[in-house]
Amino acid sequence: MIGGFRPWLLQRLTAVYLLVFIVAFGGALLWGLPWDAARWRAFLGWPPVLLAVTLFYLALFLHAWIGVRDVIVDYVHPLGLRLAALSLAAAGLLAMAFWMVLILTQVMP
Repeated sequence: MIGGFRPWLLQRLTAVYLLVFIVAFGGALLWGLPWDAARWRAFLGWPPVLLAVTLFYLALFLHAWIGVRDVIVDYVHPLGLRLAALSLAAAGLLAMAFWMVLILTQVMP
């Protein structure tokens, strides 16, 4: 793949997965209301759902990283400021990913 085609393609693929997940998850929520804490735990602890949620967050973080990186590279021209902004964005996304792992590991029995 040449130049910016790979990030462009990854951004589109992650967008499609995010959309499909949101529609499917929203349908599952609307279909099975009302939900209590025990049903949430059981639903999110089911391996296919846990995998889908994990892939959702990974796709979300990848999608966000590509978008933020492209904006920073395009519009922040001083190298030091660009590196600082990229580092701050990466640190923020990694912190959120770590938080997501903590949340999802609490769901598993």
